[in-house]
Amino acid sequence: MALPPINLPPHYLPGMQIYKYSLRHWVGAGSFGEVWVADDLAVNHEYAIKILNSDVPIHERLQEAQIGHGLNHNNLVRVHQADVAPHGGENIVIIAMDYMPQGSITTLANPSHFLTLPDVIRLGKDILRGLEYLHGQDMFHNDIKPENVLLGPQGQGMLTDYGIVGITVDGAPVPPPNFYMLHAAPEVIQANEISVQTDIYQVGLTLFRMLVGLDILRQKFQTLGEATYYQAVDQSTLIKPSDFPAHVPPRLRRIILKATSADQDERYQTPLEMRRDLERLNYAGYWTITPAGDFVGSNGKWSYRFEKTVTKGSKYNLTSYRLNRESGRETRIGNHCYKSITNAVANAKIKKFVKAVVEGL
Repeated sequence: MALPPINLPPHYLPGMQIYKYSLRHWVGAGSFGEVWVADDLAVNHEYAIKILNSDVPIHERLQEAQIGHGLNHNNLVRVHQADVAPHGGENIVIIAMDYMPQGSITTLANPSHFLTLPDVIRLGKDILRGLEYLHGQDMFHNDIKPENVLLGPQGQGMLTDYGIVGITVDGAPVPPPNFYMLHAAPEVIQANEISVQTDIYQVGLTLFRMLVGLDILRQKFQTLGEATYYQAVDQSTLIKPSDFPAHVPPRLRRIILKATSADQDERYQTPLEMRRDLERLNYAGYWTITPAGDFVGSNGKWSYRFEKTVTKGSKYNLTSYRLNRESGRETRIGNHCYKSITNAVANAKIKKFVKAVVEGL
Protein backbone atom coordinates (compact mmCIF):
# COMPACT_ATOMS: atom_id res chain seq x y z
CA MET A 1 0.00 0.00 0.00
CA ALA A 2 1.46 3.38 -1.01
CA LEU A 3 1.60 6.39 1.23
CA PRO A 4 -1.53 8.45 0.40
CA PRO A 5 -1.05 11.91 -1.08
CA ILE A 6 -1.57 14.92 1.17
CA ASN A 7 -4.36 16.09 -1.12
CA LEU A 8 -5.58 15.54 -4.65
CA PRO A 9 -6.86 18.22 -7.04
CA PRO A 10 -10.65 18.62 -7.36
CA HIS A 11 -12.51 16.69 -10.02
CA TYR A 12 -15.65 18.82 -9.77
CA LEU A 13 -16.08 22.61 -10.04
CA PRO A 14 -17.76 25.34 -7.93
CA GLY A 15 -21.27 26.09 -9.14
CA MET A 16 -21.73 22.60 -10.55
CA GLN A 17 -24.99 20.88 -9.59
CA ILE A 18 -24.83 17.21 -8.71
CA TYR A 19 -28.25 15.74 -8.05
CA LYS A 20 -29.86 18.16 -5.57
CA TYR A 21 -26.58 19.71 -4.40
CA SER A 22 -25.04 22.92 -5.70
CA LEU A 23 -21.29 22.91 -5.05
CA ARG A 24 -19.98 26.04 -3.34
CA HIS A 25 -16.32 25.48 -2.47
CA TRP A 26 -13.90 22.62 -2.32
CA VAL A 27 -12.68 21.40 1.09
CA GLY A 28 -10.30 18.60 0.20
CA ALA A 29 -9.77 15.26 -1.49
CA GLY A 30 -8.12 11.92 -0.96
CA SER A 31 -8.23 8.35 -2.15
CA PHE A 32 -11.89 8.15 -1.03
CA GLY A 33 -13.20 11.00 -3.23
CA GLU A 34 -13.83 14.68 -2.53
CA VAL A 35 -15.39 16.88 0.16
CA TRP A 36 -17.30 20.04 -0.78
CA VAL A 37 -19.44 22.62 0.95
CA ALA A 38 -22.74 22.52 -0.92
CA ASP A 39 -26.31 23.75 -0.75
CA ASP A 40 -29.05 21.14 -0.61
CA LEU A 41 -31.52 22.79 -2.99
CA ALA A 42 -34.39 20.57 -1.85
CA VAL A 43 -34.37 21.81 1.75
CA ASN A 44 -32.28 25.00 1.34
CA HIS A 45 -29.61 23.86 3.79
CA GLU A 46 -25.82 24.02 3.75
CA TYR A 47 -23.95 20.74 4.21
CA ALA A 48 -20.47 19.35 3.89
CA ILE A 49 -20.87 16.62 1.31
CA LYS A 50 -18.55 13.74 0.59
CA ILE A 51 -18.62 12.53 -3.01
CA LEU A 52 -17.23 9.00 -2.95
CA ASN A 53 -15.24 7.35 -5.70
CA SER A 54 -16.98 4.58 -7.61
CA ASP A 55 -14.24 1.96 -7.25
CA VAL A 56 -16.11 0.03 -4.51
CA PRO A 57 -19.67 -1.38 -4.49
CA ILE A 58 -22.47 1.03 -3.57
CA HIS A 59 -23.47 -0.89 -0.44
CA GLU A 60 -19.94 -0.54 0.93
CA ARG A 61 -19.88 3.18 0.22
CA LEU A 62 -23.24 3.60 1.96
CA GLN A 63 -21.99 1.92 5.13
CA GLU A 64 -20.13 5.07 6.17
CA ALA A 65 -23.36 7.07 6.00
CA GLN A 66 -25.30 4.42 7.89
CA ILE A 67 -22.73 4.47 10.68
CA GLY A 68 -22.54 8.26 10.89
CA HIS A 69 -26.31 8.69 10.80
CA GLY A 70 -26.73 6.63 13.95
CA LEU A 71 -24.32 8.73 16.04
CA ASN A 72 -25.46 11.35 18.52
CA HIS A 73 -22.61 12.87 20.49
CA ASN A 74 -21.09 16.33 20.88
CA ASN A 75 -17.65 15.08 19.84
CA LEU A 76 -18.74 13.16 16.73
CA VAL A 77 -19.84 14.66 13.42
CA ARG A 78 -23.25 13.32 12.43
CA VAL A 79 -24.20 12.23 8.93
CA HIS A 80 -27.67 13.42 7.94
CA GLN A 81 -28.34 11.62 4.70
CA ALA A 82 -26.89 9.78 1.74
CA ASP A 83 -27.92 9.66 -1.89
CA VAL A 84 -27.10 7.48 -4.86
CA ALA A 85 -27.32 9.69 -7.93
CA PRO A 86 -26.42 9.35 -11.62
CA HIS A 87 -23.57 11.57 -12.76
CA GLY A 88 -21.20 11.31 -15.72
CA GLY A 89 -22.59 7.96 -16.76
CA GLU A 90 -22.21 6.29 -13.36
CA ASN A 91 -23.94 6.17 -10.01
CA ILE A 92 -22.13 8.17 -7.36
CA VAL A 93 -22.69 8.16 -3.61
CA ILE A 94 -23.06 11.51 -1.86
CA ILE A 95 -22.93 11.72 1.94
CA ALA A 96 -24.24 14.91 3.59
CA MET A 97 -23.03 15.84 7.07
CA ASP A 98 -22.85 18.90 9.30
CA TYR A 99 -20.57 21.59 7.92
CA MET A 100 -17.98 22.85 10.41
CA PRO A 101 -16.78 26.20 9.00
CA GLN A 102 -13.73 26.33 11.30
CA GLY A 103 -12.34 23.25 9.58
CA SER A 104 -10.05 20.70 11.19
CA ILE A 105 -7.85 21.23 14.22
CA THR A 106 -4.90 21.66 11.84
CA THR A 107 -6.10 25.26 11.32
CA LEU A 108 -4.97 25.98 14.90
CA ALA A 109 -1.35 25.16 14.11
CA ASN A 110 1.27 27.91 14.25
CA PRO A 111 3.85 28.60 11.49
CA SER A 112 5.95 25.69 12.80
CA HIS A 113 2.92 23.39 12.44
CA PHE A 114 2.28 22.59 16.09
CA LEU A 115 -0.58 23.52 18.43
CA THR A 116 -0.35 25.06 21.88
CA LEU A 117 -0.26 22.88 24.96
CA PRO A 118 -3.74 23.96 26.24
CA ASP A 119 -5.33 23.22 22.85
CA VAL A 120 -3.71 19.80 22.62
CA ILE A 121 -4.90 18.74 26.07
CA ARG A 122 -8.42 20.14 25.56
CA LEU A 123 -8.87 18.58 22.12
CA GLY A 124 -7.31 15.32 23.26
CA LYS A 125 -10.02 14.99 25.92
CA ASP A 126 -12.68 15.73 23.30
CA ILE A 127 -11.36 13.05 20.96
CA LEU A 128 -11.40 10.51 23.77
CA ARG A 129 -14.96 11.45 24.76
CA GLY A 130 -16.07 10.78 21.20
CA LEU A 131 -14.25 7.45 21.24
CA GLU A 132 -15.91 6.42 24.52
CA TYR A 133 -19.28 6.83 22.84
CA LEU A 134 -18.20 5.13 19.62
CA HIS A 135 -16.75 2.13 21.45
CA GLY A 136 -19.99 1.90 23.40
CA GLN A 137 -21.73 1.43 20.05
CA ASP A 138 -19.41 -1.51 19.22
CA MET A 139 -17.34 0.45 16.70
CA PHE A 140 -13.63 1.20 16.28
CA HIS A 141 -12.95 4.47 14.48
CA ASN A 142 -9.69 3.23 12.91
CA ASP A 143 -8.81 6.55 11.22
CA ILE A 144 -7.94 9.01 13.99
CA LYS A 145 -5.60 11.75 12.76
CA PRO A 146 -5.51 15.55 13.00
CA GLU A 147 -7.28 16.01 9.66
CA ASN A 148 -10.19 13.90 10.91
CA VAL A 149 -10.84 16.05 13.99
CA LEU A 150 -13.01 19.06 13.19
CA LEU A 151 -13.68 22.15 15.30
CA GLY A 152 -17.32 22.25 16.37
CA PRO A 153 -19.60 25.23 17.08
CA GLN A 154 -18.24 25.61 20.63
CA GLY A 155 -14.66 25.01 19.51
CA GLN A 156 -14.85 21.39 20.62
CA GLY A 157 -13.01 18.61 18.83
CA MET A 158 -15.31 16.38 16.76
CA LEU A 159 -14.21 13.12 15.16
CA THR A 160 -15.34 12.66 11.57
CA ASP A 161 -14.82 10.27 8.63
CA TYR A 162 -16.30 6.83 9.27
CA GLY A 163 -15.15 5.33 5.99
CA ILE A 164 -12.99 2.58 7.54
CA VAL A 165 -14.77 2.06 10.86
CA GLY A 166 -14.56 -1.48 12.22
CA ILE A 167 -17.73 -3.12 13.56
CA THR A 168 -17.16 -5.37 16.55
CA VAL A 169 -19.14 -7.73 18.74
CA ASP A 170 -18.57 -7.18 22.47
CA GLY A 171 -15.34 -5.30 21.77
CA ALA A 172 -13.51 -8.21 20.13
CA PRO A 173 -10.73 -7.35 17.63
CA VAL A 174 -11.76 -7.33 13.97
CA PRO A 175 -9.95 -7.03 10.63
CA PRO A 176 -9.70 -3.41 9.43
CA PRO A 177 -11.54 -2.52 6.21
CA ASN A 178 -8.43 -0.45 5.41
CA PHE A 179 -5.88 1.57 7.37
CA TYR A 180 -3.95 4.85 7.33
CA MET A 181 -0.32 3.97 6.85
CA LEU A 182 1.21 6.65 9.10
CA HIS A 183 -0.97 5.60 12.06
CA ALA A 184 -0.92 1.83 11.62
CA ALA A 185 -0.48 0.13 14.99
CA PRO A 186 1.76 -2.95 15.33
CA GLU A 187 -1.22 -5.31 15.52
CA VAL A 188 -2.50 -4.00 12.19
CA ILE A 189 0.79 -4.81 10.47
CA GLN A 190 1.36 -8.12 12.25
CA ALA A 191 -2.13 -9.59 12.67
CA ASN A 192 -4.41 -7.46 10.45
CA GLU A 193 -6.72 -6.60 13.36
CA ILE A 194 -7.97 -3.49 15.14
CA SER A 195 -9.35 -3.02 18.64
CA VAL A 196 -9.94 -0.44 21.35
CA GLN A 197 -6.16 -0.26 21.84
CA THR A 198 -5.65 0.48 18.13
CA ASP A 199 -7.78 3.61 18.51
CA ILE A 200 -5.82 4.52 21.65
CA TYR A 201 -2.59 4.16 19.66
CA GLN A 202 -3.92 6.49 16.98
CA VAL A 203 -4.93 9.08 19.59
CA GLY A 204 -1.38 8.98 20.96
CA LEU A 205 0.11 9.58 17.51
CA THR A 206 -2.39 12.36 16.87
CA LEU A 207 -1.44 14.17 20.09
CA PHE A 208 2.24 13.69 19.29
CA ARG A 209 1.79 15.33 15.90
CA MET A 210 -0.24 18.17 17.40
CA LEU A 211 2.51 18.89 19.94
CA VAL A 212 5.65 18.37 17.85
CA GLY A 213 4.63 19.01 14.25
CA LEU A 214 1.74 17.86 12.07
CA ASP A 215 4.11 16.62 9.36
CA ILE A 216 6.60 14.82 11.59
CA LEU A 217 5.37 11.27 10.91
CA ARG A 218 5.20 11.81 7.16
CA GLN A 219 8.78 13.09 7.33
CA LYS A 220 9.84 10.03 9.32
CA PHE A 221 8.13 7.73 6.80
CA GLN A 222 9.82 9.41 3.87
CA THR A 223 13.22 9.35 5.60
CA LEU A 224 13.07 5.79 6.93
CA GLY A 225 11.10 4.08 4.16
CA GLU A 226 8.13 1.79 4.72
CA ALA A 227 9.97 -1.28 6.04
CA THR A 228 12.12 0.63 8.56
CA TYR A 229 9.18 2.81 9.61
CA TYR A 230 7.11 -0.25 10.51
CA GLN A 231 10.08 -1.83 12.24
CA ALA A 232 10.22 1.27 14.46
CA VAL A 233 6.47 0.91 15.07
CA ASP A 234 6.95 -2.71 16.10
CA GLN A 235 9.84 -1.87 18.44
CA SER A 236 8.21 1.19 20.08
CA THR A 237 10.95 3.43 18.70
CA LEU A 238 8.87 5.46 16.26
CA ILE A 239 8.42 8.03 19.03
CA LYS A 240 11.35 8.52 21.38
CA PRO A 241 11.61 10.80 24.44
CA SER A 242 14.20 12.83 22.55
CA ASP A 243 11.58 13.68 19.90
CA PHE A 244 9.77 15.95 22.34
CA PRO A 245 10.88 19.60 22.59
CA ALA A 246 11.37 21.23 25.97
CA HIS A 247 7.96 22.92 25.97
CA VAL A 248 6.21 19.52 26.17
CA PRO A 249 6.11 18.60 29.88
CA PRO A 250 7.26 15.14 31.07
CA ARG A 251 3.85 13.96 32.30
CA LEU A 252 2.26 14.57 28.91
CA ARG A 253 5.19 12.85 27.19
CA ARG A 254 4.60 9.78 29.36
CA ILE A 255 0.90 9.72 28.46
CA ILE A 256 1.71 9.75 24.74
CA LEU A 257 4.47 7.13 25.07
CA LYS A 258 2.10 4.87 27.01
CA ALA A 259 -0.65 5.28 24.42
CA THR A 260 1.77 4.41 21.59
CA SER A 261 3.47 1.41 23.15
CA ALA A 262 3.94 -1.54 20.78
CA ASP A 263 2.54 -3.79 23.52
CA GLN A 264 -1.24 -3.45 23.64
CA ASP A 265 -1.30 -4.49 27.30
CA GLU A 266 0.94 -1.54 28.19
CA ARG A 267 -1.35 0.99 26.50
CA TYR A 268 -4.40 2.55 28.07
CA GLN A 269 -7.17 -0.01 28.09
CA THR A 270 -10.02 2.45 27.54
CA PRO A 271 -10.43 6.02 26.26
CA LEU A 272 -11.75 6.94 29.71
CA GLU A 273 -8.53 5.80 31.38
CA MET A 274 -6.46 7.96 29.05
CA ARG A 275 -8.83 10.92 29.39
CA ARG A 276 -8.57 10.78 33.18
CA ASP A 277 -4.80 11.14 32.92
CA LEU A 278 -5.17 14.15 30.63
CA GLU A 279 -7.65 15.69 33.06
CA ARG A 280 -5.04 15.51 35.83
CA LEU A 281 -2.71 17.80 33.90
CA ASN A 282 -2.68 21.46 34.86
CA TYR A 283 -0.05 23.77 33.41
CA ALA A 284 0.27 27.50 33.96
CA GLY A 285 1.94 28.34 30.66
CA TYR A 286 2.82 27.29 27.14
CA TRP A 287 5.05 28.23 24.19
CA THR A 288 4.24 28.86 20.56
CA ILE A 289 5.60 30.38 17.36
CA THR A 290 4.25 33.80 16.39
CA PRO A 291 3.37 34.74 12.78
CA ALA A 292 6.73 36.58 12.72
CA GLY A 293 8.52 33.33 13.58
CA ASP A 294 9.41 34.16 17.20
CA PHE A 295 9.35 31.49 19.92
CA VAL A 296 7.26 33.08 22.68
CA GLY A 297 6.00 31.83 26.03
CA SER A 298 2.74 32.75 27.71
CA ASN A 299 1.74 32.46 31.35
CA GLY A 300 -1.24 34.45 32.60
CA LYS A 301 -0.73 38.14 31.81
CA TRP A 302 2.95 37.59 31.00
CA SER A 303 4.75 36.86 27.74
CA TYR A 304 8.28 35.42 27.75
CA ARG A 305 11.22 35.30 25.38
CA PHE A 306 14.98 34.81 25.50
CA GLU A 307 18.04 35.91 23.55
CA LYS A 308 21.18 33.84 23.08
CA THR A 309 24.12 35.87 21.77
CA VAL A 310 27.70 34.87 21.04
CA THR A 311 30.59 36.61 22.82
CA LYS A 312 34.37 36.37 22.67
CA GLY A 313 36.00 32.96 22.86
CA SER A 314 32.96 31.10 21.51
CA LYS A 315 31.06 31.81 24.71
CA TYR A 316 27.43 32.87 24.94
CA ASN A 317 25.23 35.24 26.90
CA LEU A 318 21.67 34.21 27.64
CA THR A 319 19.10 36.87 28.56
CA SER A 320 15.48 36.06 29.44
CA TYR A 321 12.66 38.60 29.40
CA ARG A 322 9.15 38.93 30.77
CA LEU A 323 6.55 41.26 29.22
CA ASN A 324 3.48 42.46 31.08
CA ARG A 325 0.84 42.45 28.34
CA GLU A 326 -1.38 44.83 30.30
CA SER A 327 1.23 47.56 30.83
CA GLY A 328 3.47 46.77 27.86
CA ARG A 329 6.54 46.89 30.14
CA GLU A 330 9.28 44.31 29.54
CA THR A 331 11.90 43.41 32.16
CA ARG A 332 14.81 41.02 32.42
CA ILE A 333 14.46 37.91 34.60
CA GLY A 334 17.65 37.95 36.61
CA ASN A 335 17.74 34.32 37.72
CA HIS A 336 17.43 33.21 34.09
CA CYS A 337 20.20 35.43 32.70
CA TYR A 338 23.76 34.14 32.24
CA LYS A 339 27.02 35.53 30.87
CA SER A 340 29.97 33.87 29.14
CA ILE A 341 28.71 30.26 29.19
CA THR A 342 29.34 27.46 26.74
CA ASN A 343 26.85 26.59 24.02
CA ALA A 344 25.91 23.35 25.76
CA VAL A 345 25.28 25.13 29.06
CA ALA A 346 23.26 27.85 27.29
CA ASN A 347 21.04 25.26 25.63
CA ALA A 348 20.49 23.50 28.95
CA LYS A 349 19.55 26.81 30.58
CA ILE A 350 17.12 27.56 27.76
CA LYS A 351 15.38 24.23 28.32
CA LYS A 352 15.17 24.99 32.04
CA PHE A 353 13.63 28.39 31.33
CA VAL A 354 11.12 27.01 28.84
CA LYS A 355 10.03 24.34 31.33
CA ALA A 356 9.75 26.92 34.10
CA VAL A 357 7.32 29.03 32.07
CA VAL A 358 5.15 25.96 31.40
CA GLU A 359 5.18 24.76 34.97
CA GLY A 360 4.64 28.23 36.47
CA LEU A 361 7.52 30.68 36.71
